[in-house]
Amino acid sequence: MLFGLAAAGSLGLLSACGAGSEVTGDGAAGGCDIDAPESATTVNVLAYSSTATDPFSKAMSDGCTTGELVVNLPPTDLAGQHQRAVQSFSGSQASYDIVETYGSIRPLYADRGWVVQLDDMIAANSERYALDGIDPTLLEAVAYDGKQYTLPTFWGVAVLVYRKDVLEQVGKEVPTTFAELLDVARAIQEQTDISAPLAIPYNPSGDIASQFNQALHSLGGNLFADGQATPTLDTDLSVRAIEALASLLPVMSDQVMGFSSPEVITQLQTGQAALGMLMSGRVADLTDLDKSKFADQIAFAVPPSVDPGGLPMTYLSVDGFSIAKNSAVDPELLFQLTCIGTGEGAAKAASEATIPARTDIADAADLPVKDAALAALPDAEPLPQVPYMADVYTALGAPIGAAVTGGTTPQEGAAAAQAAAVAAIAAAGY
Repeated sequence: MLFGLAAAGSLGLLSACGAGSEVTGDGAAGGCDIDAPESATTVNVLAYSSTATDPFSKAMSDGCTTGELVVNLPPTDLAGQHQRAVQSFSGSQASYDIVETYGSIRPLYADRGWVVQLDDMIAANSERYALDGIDPTLLEAVAYDGKQYTLPTFWGVAVLVYRKDVLEQVGKEVPTTFAELLDVARAIQEQTDISAPLAIPYNPSGDIASQFNQALHSLGGNLFADGQATPTLDTDLSVRAIEALASLLPVMSDQVMGFSSPEVITQLQTGQAALGMLMSGRVADLTDLDKSKFADQIAFAVPPSVDPGGLPMTYLSVDGFSIAKNSAVDPELLFQLTCIGTGEGAAKAASEATIPARTDIADAADLPVKDAALAALPDAEPLPQVPYMADVYTALGAPIGAAVTGGTTPQEGAAAAQAAAVAAIAAAGY
């Protein structure tokens, strides 16, 4: 279980204990305790920009660039990050030395031998960087085949977002099932000027596959047969998951198939929507009075289940940093930078926007979304830790999207999703 069970030691950055001089920059994360390189060294970090990820990546780029060391953080977005990472890993020498990772792509990087195994370095540096302050459940969640290739930064689960004032206006309680969600949304349509009250990321480039996985999880289904590279998508549960996602279209924008998280956030910030489902690490701007018109009315809850008595529509996502195996930079230096990027200073800065992986700092975080995230957590599961997960997710977008929008029947969509997943796994060599 997360929080409270980790054998957390002191989370402060301890004095340096390695050879060589130290870098002690005063960047945004509050210091950089690493052994300075003896010659000019450039490190490139690949990390998409968001309110949740920036404090961790900038702890390295802003906090550790000094003297002979330059840490670059080239701009990228989530959609482009995986493509750039694969190109970098596949070359003779890395374009990016430290790479931000997440659940659908992390197993691929480890399975292909693209990232450095960290177990020995973690053991050797645990005291220096207070690595026992990282929740052990999260370390387990980012492990692959029992080995560590990633240091986690933060975690998130899908949560329900709602406007307290709007639900009070229409006399409705927070919905706990899809039927209740539709009932609340229709009441908002009828009693207010909000014509598309619900916003969810449905973009077929990746978001609709995530929503399908969550709906399937809510119904008790799985993407794959246990322990096998065999999709289990041409089933009645898959059909039911597709039907459930399609049932929400009448209360959403006619542009919803183009929505990823930023568009959903904008809908909620501007009052075009009063209900939404987002990952907890993405919602900080909604409660920021400088960024959201309705910040003081935004609240969070456990997402609804598809059917009464089912699991909430959620999953666990854990982000972190990995080190490129084909990097020309000293891996010890890269590991030290990674420890800064996942350290106390970075975690404290990030705790204003997301729930960090460091137990004590997470416990102390005062985030409006935290109670809902913790309540959803027991029923949230990470994506299957299989190296073809990213390929399958990409392949599911078109057939699931077509079935949700009525281009095909749900039964045809489930069959097409099965065929696409089988082909994707085969093309990936598994």
